Amino acid sequence: MPHVKFLTPLRATAAALVIAASGPTHAQLGTTVAIDASGTSSSSTVADATAAVLHQASNSAVRWQESTDANQIRVRQYVSSSGQVYAVSWDGPAMPDVAALLGTWFDRYRQEASAALPNASGLHSSRVSGSDLMVETAVRLRDFNGRAWLPSALPAGVTAADIE
Repeated sequence: MPHVKFLTPLRATAAALVIAASGPTHAQLGTTVAIDASGTSSSSTVADATAAVLHQASNSAVRWQESTDANQIRVRQYVSSSGQVYAVSWDGPAMPDVAALLGTWFDRYRQEASAALPNASGLHSSRVSGSDLMVETAVRLRDFNGRAWLPSALPAGVTAADIE
């Protein structure tokens, strides 16, 4: 009879911590990240102990933090001068954890995307359009991309076209 190991509560907790710390984490849509004077931001989560440099577009209104995970999924989180994450975007060969990116907005996105499914224009794209939440997703030949933003939280001078 083969030897079978069962996960004890201690082993299960250790495994969960390893999985949680194994990849980059992102601030969720609508949350706030701390921005220091040097132009770096840091999340308040334990798994994201490293600070990331903020990039700024030439028009100086658009600021984002970008990361690429082990699966080559690039995620950008767009941050206002006060540190609010007002938009996120992603691109890569697989879908990121959209629930983690959208945070408290995910249930609303899922409900509206499901309701819009009968009227969808194609199998490979979706759009949720509301006054307070916009989400666009598309997939073509293993290229998954999308973006989500809070229209009322866009900083002055920033438009949806700036979210790449």
